[in-house]
Amino acid sequence: MRRAGAARHAILLAFVPLLVAASDPAGDVAGCRGTPATGAPDLVDARGEIVELGTSARWTLTFAEPLIVPDAVGRPFRVDIAIRDPDVPPVSFAYYRGVNRLVRVDATVEHPTEIYLLPERGTNVFNPPIIEGATMTIQVPGRTLSADEDLTGTSPGLEALGWTVIVRDGRTCDFLGDGRPTERLTVRADEVGNTRASPDRSGVSMWWIVAGVALAFMGIGTYVRRRAR
Repeated sequence: MRRAGAARHAILLAFVPLLVAASDPAGDVAGCRGTPATGAPDLVDARGEIVELGTSARWTLTFAEPLIVPDAVGRPFRVDIAIRDPDVPPVSFAYYRGVNRLVRVDATVEHPTEIYLLPERGTNVFNPPIIEGATMTIQVPGRTLSADEDLTGTSPGLEALGWTVIVRDGRTCDFLGDGRPTERLTVRADEVGNTRASPDRSGVSMWWIVAGVALAFMGIGTYVRRRAR
């Protein structure tokens, strides 16, 4: 089985470190092949979160200077969230090591968010990121990255994904850490414990409990009225 179910998922989320950001040294932009260079936006901080009751992934990236989008100088710069899903074969090419999903934003006029499933050769397009000064926020539905366990889109298992960030502009690059997908998505503090229960695996749904209690009270009220007559 891909995952043990919603009960185990809820327990796991309760112990996940909250809102831990991965920092990156300022001024470490270099040539993609290792030669000194400047040009790509300088990434200094990255945070990946599980949001929307466990159904979406969101990355908040902070750069050393405000981003200019569209990028009219040379080729538009590119931001890749490089992801490894442990249930899918990894792929390595150029300076991407052991990944199998890319969440990509090119600094073009429309700058949509593109999702690439590398082994499956699948693609998807989602809403553009939010860019505010030196911060870029990218959010995508979890179902575009990882198959969920009940086919409802509510339990895509995002906590299992590893990720990193690679920023490019022409022949210049900035990598988060060593560029390998070793970061993990964390859970927002206000969403811990609020994951949706998966049917058929987490016991009786709360909605059925509420409905049963309401029907019981209705039955008691009817019985009392009849006895009063």
